[in-house]
Amino acid sequence: MGSRRSTFFLLALSLVPFLSVAQTAKPRKPSEAAKPSKPVTAKSGKPDDLQQHYDAARTFQIGGDQQKAESEYKLFIAEALRRIGNSRSRAKDFDHAAAAFDQAIAFRGDDPNLHLDYATSLFLAGKLPESREQAEQALKLAPESPQIHTVLGRVFFEQGEYEKAKPHLEAAVVASPKFDIGYMLGLTYIKLGDLTRASVLFDEMAVGLGDRASLRIMYARAYREGEYFDQTLAELKKALVKDPKARTVHLLMGMSYLDRDSEGGFVEAIPEFQAELKNNPDDFRSHYMLGYIAMKQHREAEAERELKRASELEPQNPEPLAYLGQMYADANRLPEAEAALRKSIALTKEVSQNEYQVGRSHYVLGRLLLQTGRKEEGEKELKASQEARAQQPRTAKELQIPKSPGLQKKEVEAISEQASASPAETKKAEEYENQLRPALADAYNNLGVAAASRSDFPGALAYFKSAAQWDPNLATVDRNLGMAAFYANQFEQAIPPLARHLQSKPDDLRARAALGLSYYSTGRYRETLEALRPIEPQVTADPGLGYAYAVSMVKTGDYTKGVDRLKAIEASNPNSAEVHLLLGDAYADQKIYASALEEYRKAIAIDPNQAHTHFLVGLVLIYQGSPAEAVPELQAALKLDPGSTETRYHLAFALLQAQKKDEALPLLQEVIRQNPNYGEAFYQLGKLQLEEGETKSAIASLENAVKLIPDSDYPHYQLSLAYKRDSRSEDAAREMQLYQTLKSRRRGQETPQSN
Repeated sequence: MGSRRSTFFLLALSLVPFLSVAQTAKPRKPSEAAKPSKPVTAKSGKPDDLQQHYDAARTFQIGGDQQKAESEYKLFIAEALRRIGNSRSRAKDFDHAAAAFDQAIAFRGDDPNLHLDYATSLFLAGKLPESREQAEQALKLAPESPQIHTVLGRVFFEQGEYEKAKPHLEAAVVASPKFDIGYMLGLTYIKLGDLTRASVLFDEMAVGLGDRASLRIMYARAYREGEYFDQTLAELKKALVKDPKARTVHLLMGMSYLDRDSEGGFVEAIPEFQAELKNNPDDFRSHYMLGYIAMKQHREAEAERELKRASELEPQNPEPLAYLGQMYADANRLPEAEAALRKSIALTKEVSQNEYQVGRSHYVLGRLLLQTGRKEEGEKELKASQEARAQQPRTAKELQIPKSPGLQKKEVEAISEQASASPAETKKAEEYENQLRPALADAYNNLGVAAASRSDFPGALAYFKSAAQWDPNLATVDRNLGMAAFYANQFEQAIPPLARHLQSKPDDLRARAALGLSYYSTGRYRETLEALRPIEPQVTADPGLGYAYAVSMVKTGDYTKGVDRLKAIEASNPNSAEVHLLLGDAYADQKIYASALEEYRKAIAIDPNQAHTHFLVGLVLIYQGSPAEAVPELQAALKLDPGSTETRYHLAFALLQAQKKDEALPLLQEVIRQNPNYGEAFYQLGKLQLEEGETKSAIASLENAVKLIPDSDYPHYQLSLAYKRDSRSEDAAREMQLYQTLKSRRRGQETPQSN
């Protein structure tokens, strides 16, 4: 018989107060945490709303207006967490930012700015669907906000949904003209093929911002990304008019000729790359492209010179080395080719780099190794080449011209920059969060106190957990956390904080009582005695504590004293069904079934409508070998609690023992329907089916039983008999062997099992 938490447990604890920090020690305010000598103010000079919410909450709390205090604490927490989320986001710590925003929204889901900030953070983290969800929620709350339209426009743009991006970006530009949003809108027009609108927008931006070379270069990049190369070249020529020595202009012109005309653009591209080097002699990309073109035109000496220079400028870039290796191999300069190819392969971090160029490098190296008699190494390289090429998309145009590093990424870098945060930014975010920790812990703790005052103990437990996470050293937090967990029936969670609290406050009677009862409710009887022994006089005076103490004595071997205590509790409460039930449980645990039955029947006489007590009477009668007498008790229990699978099973078992098989059969079938994992029910059904000659059905039921309760010996025994009856000799022998092994293993146990 398992012990249960008595309602008497609440007697000693019914007036347990939950303490706010205000009742013990006053915490620092948010402003005091950051700037002790000066109140927080916004940039406008007005008082900061974070400070205002916190001060208002404490004022209402002291004045006894708990409802308004709770409201202000929630507003304070939401705003504090929003700021922490933004701070973490600026530090590129997006996981911590998301956790802060999620908590903030739980308190203030109707704040569009909160959803907007979260959407922005998710966008920067690259979580576009989640960012869109938050931005759309924000837009419902503030449909005219240009900032929200901006984020939604960016999200749709990055997802390639340009038609959806367009109206949001247009709304943002009209409300708040900014270069990055205007540029993205222009690029959106280009992606949609609306070159007229793109041109008009770019011209308007040039008038407003001042027509200069850098602006025209940006426009050229936009047209190039849309693969409108004539427009790209036109914008670049305008840039040259503004600044003939502007960097990257000639480079972009050269690349655009190649983009447009492939190898047919070599003639126009070469002078552009050469012109770029006059303005910027160390431009890697121009040297690289000149080397590539020279190689394609079989001007080996020039190709080698340019590719070597490119490799010197970017020694960690594998692409010039790949072409050098290929060129050396073609010229039968095998040692130089092998060195260049091996280095290029080693430097390649992604197989897709420069259109899977590494596949070609593996192939050339493999052929070289075979040529020089290194068959095993060569075949290994050829296999690597095949694996790389298998991943390569076949787009003829892309396979002709190499992708110049640094020129192929989207030209919206200011919008989606993913650079790592500086250590200083990370430290700043951590310091800001630490400044708010004491006030956040205080606010959560006070919300927990308010929830506990309404008997919302699960809610209080959640608040106290948050308080402990923000400041584990907050005064009263362990006590509050432990008591809330106790009242929420989360006894395992109650034990650690209550134990910590009692280390510093050993005379806290209520906390000690809760700790003892938490130990008891988790079956830790020795710890129960240790926790309650210092308050034994109070334990003796309280039926709930006294019962837990007495049962723990019985469980730990002090049976006589434990039962004497239980009888004393009964004598003081003769008309309490609960007390008789508890005493019956104690007798049943010790297998003193006659005394247990007497106490259970006294409980039923006082309160006949307790289904569990009727069930226990039936169970005791089964243990005593009186199944026929158990049947009406179990029927009464099932009538009072029709959904109890356990009661229905034991009623079926009692009926089987009383040879009323026809009545037992539908009950067992219903048990299995309610709980398909009830192994004992499958066993009893299979045994019954075997007795009735339904061998195939019996085998199916008993096979389910051994799967569900594999360590029980008796299903294996019955299954062996069923297999034998079905002429399955080997299966029968196996199950009999399992039965004997399991039976030998459990010999010496107190409770015998019946086949």
